[in-house]
Amino acid sequence: MKGSAQRAREAGKEVLASVRMGHLLLQNRRFAEAEEEMRKVASIDPTFALPHVMLSRIHLEEGRLEEALDACGEALRLNPRQAEAHALRGHILHRKGLEAPAIAAYREALRLQPELAAARVSLGYLHFTLGQGREAARVLRRALKDDPEIVMAHLVLAEIHLSAGRTEAGLACAMETTRLNPQLPRAHYVRGKCLLALERFEEAEDAFEAAAALNPVGVISMLSRAARMLHAGSREDALAQCDEALRIQPGFSWAHALRGLVLEEQDRLLEAIDAFREALRRSPGIARVHYHLGRVYHRLDQIPEAVICYREALRFDPRLHEAHAQLGHLYADREDIRKALKAYSEGLAMGSMPGDGAGIDFGAAAGGP
Repeated sequence: MKGSAQRAREAGKEVLASVRMGHLLLQNRRFAEAEEEMRKVASIDPTFALPHVMLSRIHLEEGRLEEALDACGEALRLNPRQAEAHALRGHILHRKGLEAPAIAAYREALRLQPELAAARVSLGYLHFTLGQGREAARVLRRALKDDPEIVMAHLVLAEIHLSAGRTEAGLACAMETTRLNPQLPRAHYVRGKCLLALERFEEAEDAFEAAAALNPVGVISMLSRAARMLHAGSREDALAQCDEALRIQPGFSWAHALRGLVLEEQDRLLEAIDAFREALRRSPGIARVHYHLGRVYHRLDQIPEAVICYREALRFDPRLHEAHAQLGHLYADREDIRKALKAYSEGLAMGSMPGDGAGIDFGAAAGGP
């Protein structure tokens, strides 16, 4: 009996190692290798749904939507109660333009796991894009009841209220969005539209100017170049671009954040922490900066601090699949198989929607973990 339990544990560790490797390969966009790892897991345990969820995610990232849908279907055949698979199926169907089945898939995910915030935000956003403002508002309010600091939920609600003529409510939501993330240009723009509708013209002008200031063409261009330079390995040149951008606009949070990424790549980890903290001091609601700060703490083996950062990233953006994956890696290091697989599974269900960046490809600049 003891030998059987030991063999089961060893098999579990082998599966976890392959799932972890698959996630790392997926994050680095090495799709063929990630697919190979997942097929290996499926051969070890043909009854395990997770590798099929991950295969679905791989195909989705490659734009192979039919194969993504097939793999998701196989995962649900093996485990019809896997909420993350239903949420991922909803995202694929939305990408295919099949809105009604997508809504049904998101609702099934939430029936099975009501606390799956990413599915709730995705459902609300889908209703919003379909012009179903009332239902979108209902769904997003429920998401905010579970977690009142989901930035995009506040922003979408602001736009819903404004389009329905509920200008005061729209303004309240827009102001809450700017409180959580002062560097989000769209939030200031929506705030300006609300103030304009209320005939508060001077305040509206200030809001529009704030939105324009957060989209300075020259600074954005510099940071985009810096991101490309970092991705190409030209770290000193990238750092020089970031420093020049900060000379022009010292308060631009994303310039501090990208500077932190460059410093991390240069192994100047304590300086990277300072840069990320400065970005968060100015804009505490930017989920991706919390995530990158967590990565630095992770590298320094400051695990409690890393966990706090990853969880904070997910508090502001439950859809940030990289943060789920990093938590999975941490649990895998501790050989906590159950928690690791749960974190990986939750990360795979995440889709994409308009984020909190400034039009800069920070994901490409950062590379994989």
